Amino acid sequence: MKPIQQPLTLFLVGATGDLAKKKILKALYGLHKEGLLPERFRLIGNSRKEFTDTQFQEFIHEVIKPEDASQWQRFAKTVHYVTGDIDKIETFHELRKLHDSLGACGNHLWYIATLPSLYIQTVRNIKATGFDHTDCGWTKIMLEKPFGTNVETAHELDHALMEVFTEDQIYRIDHFLAKETVQNLLVFRFANGIFEHLWHRDFIDHIQVIAAEDFGIEGREVFYEQTGTVRDVVQNHVLQMLAMTLMDEPNSLAAHDIREKRHQILQSFRPFTPSEISKSVAFGQYTAGEIDGNPVRGYKEEKGIPSNSKTETAVALRSFVDLPRWKNVPLYIRAGKRLSRTVTEISIVFKEIPNKMFEHVEKNQGNILTLRIQPNEGVVVFLKVKKPGLHLELDEVPMQFCYRDNFQMGLVEAYVKLIYDAVQGDPTLFPRSDGIETSWQYVQPLLDYKMQPKFSVDPYAAGSWGPKSFDKVIQQDGREWIQPSIEVCAL
Repeated sequence: MKPIQQPLTLFLVGATGDLAKKKILKALYGLHKEGLLPERFRLIGNSRKEFTDTQFQEFIHEVIKPEDASQWQRFAKTVHYVTGDIDKIETFHELRKLHDSLGACGNHLWYIATLPSLYIQTVRNIKATGFDHTDCGWTKIMLEKPFGTNVETAHELDHALMEVFTEDQIYRIDHFLAKETVQNLLVFRFANGIFEHLWHRDFIDHIQVIAAEDFGIEGREVFYEQTGTVRDVVQNHVLQMLAMTLMDEPNSLAAHDIREKRHQILQSFRPFTPSEISKSVAFGQYTAGEIDGNPVRGYKEEKGIPSNSKTETAVALRSFVDLPRWKNVPLYIRAGKRLSRTVTEISIVFKEIPNKMFEHVEKNQGNILTLRIQPNEGVVVFLKVKKPGLHLELDEVPMQFCYRDNFQMGLVEAYVKLIYDAVQGDPTLFPRSDGIETSWQYVQPLLDYKMQPKFSVDPYAAGSWGPKSFDKVIQQDGREWIQPSIEVCAL
């Protein structure tokens, strides 16, 4: 990562929101600490909160808790703020006035981290005030998911964006694509022939994906009640991770080639029919339970959640990709909130060995390769070995590569990477518009199914791995869920 040279103004819309506090502001300060931001850098924040420049600087200071006072002072001098509703044109006139007073001529990056319902009007206001271009460089826009709420609204958003920007100016964020292990899939598969030769239906029995969180919806009650797990996790994170896992080898490392292969997978997911949904999909909603020994309330007891809510907080499903390489290889997915622990990983389960040597000792079982995406990224292969001793006993041991242990260094945080790549014009780790629309088309039958009057969610205790209906999704094929191991990569 080389220092950014050209002057840059970053407009952060939603500058006091949850995402800004947890990720974006810390990422920007991280870029500053590493000396990657240009000398002429300006951060102009906006939200409805009544702040002066000094108050916004104090807000950021509290968020990032800098250790080096002089380093912080240099960053604080770049920080400015405008109060106002982003859907009102008057706010943009104030942004324009501030921008011009700073003499901040250079590249413009708009980071839209506000409510998705405000995206379209925000983009229109950018154009109406001439912020869609600059005479001193380029203009780009970054948007947080969700990109719409279904096929129709995703198409509307895309149309609004394309009225103002070209595709190469738009950077849609799915931060899971910037996780080191997801990026490492390209190297792991295609630079190690031992795995790529086995990476198809002749050797792989099935694939499991888990995207679990042990926390609930704190502070996001309104958003989550309107969204649910299918929209929040499956349509974006899960499908994008699977696309990286299953895609064929790109012609090159060029962004176009990699994104094209990802899109090929997204296009090939087998569509759901209503009868298939009833067999292959289960929806759950957490009730009161325990997380790490502490009691937590149920979803319907969260602030503002209606007592008759049918919003799913977890989902399990079985899917297929209709390509020759993956013909009839099931993909089993579990995702949701208030599950047993926070962990995201992809497990490749290889076919059982067709020999009978050890049947009297243990049932033959295929080896498992696990790609741990978070919290401690790594790659683990579970191998069968003989236990030491006089008798023949088999055991399973992990052979693991863990980033934290092997490289003895912190990883580049996903948002640091994404902001840097957007500035440098590298779209590799950003979903393309056609891929997003394809993903919505895939989950649309699930969204339609949820709208049926008889639809219901299955309750599960917070701290469990979901309702019993989740087990039926995989047990109907004679398989079992893989429970993430706390022993590998120090989960």
